[in-house]
Amino acid sequence: MRDSARVSRVYLEYQGDSIELPVGETVIGRDVTCTLRFNDPSVSRRHVRFVRRHDEVFVQDMGSTNGSTLNGRAIDGPVLVEDGDVIVLGGRTLILRVGEGEKAEDTLSLRDFSPAKEMERLRMATTRIAVTVPPPVAVSPADSIAHRRHERTRHALQLVYVSEELEIEATTRDLSASGVFVCTQVLDPIGTKCELAILIDGGPPLRLGAVVRRVVEHDPLGKEPVGMGVEFTAVGATERAWLERTIAKLGESAA
Repeated sequence: MRDSARVSRVYLEYQGDSIELPVGETVIGRDVTCTLRFNDPSVSRRHVRFVRRHDEVFVQDMGSTNGSTLNGRAIDGPVLVEDGDVIVLGGRTLILRVGEGEKAEDTLSLRDFSPAKEMERLRMATTRIAVTVPPPVAVSPADSIAHRRHERTRHALQLVYVSEELEIEATTRDLSASGVFVCTQVLDPIGTKCELAILIDGGPPLRLGAVVRRVVEHDPLGKEPVGMGVEFTAVGATERAWLERTIAKLGESAA
């Protein structure tokens, strides 16, 4: 590892994305409380942890089911990792990078992210959401597509949905730049303000303010799942960039 006075960036590379490691502990796994998550059954709930001490970074397996490797060797106790080292956990591969200079705009930062505080913030935020939205309109399954501001693409994501009445983990059926359809048997009424934490693969949850625009209690034709059509009302720069990138990739794969 380089001299700490010269090192300004320590980050992980994963499928083309850069994720900066903060000083301290970063736990990686499948659990919603992990700082960095992977939606992969081969990854344990709390699989590995990285500990950064300014000029040194250590990795340790946390008793995972499928184990972890560093450059092809099994990780037992805490192991020092260097620039270019390859860490494999379950079916996911990370590369540690050490660099100098300013953080790139497309680098995700975990510096101020606390999973426990994040979940508590989601629970509390629904009482303070201030958004300006048009009056809710009930939309039937037959004409729902005509009311969408953006075409939706079929895509399954895990998320946490929080409103004043509900706190549920659910999956999505589709995604657009303006909203998602949340598959759930437990429903809020149209017009309910909520917050979503989208549990992306290989990154911290993305937070979005939203409002329920459509509720499907049942579909006699069996073409639609039970759930809620949710429109985004508060989207940050990081969330917007992720949405645009993800939708573009989905469009390329469908072409």
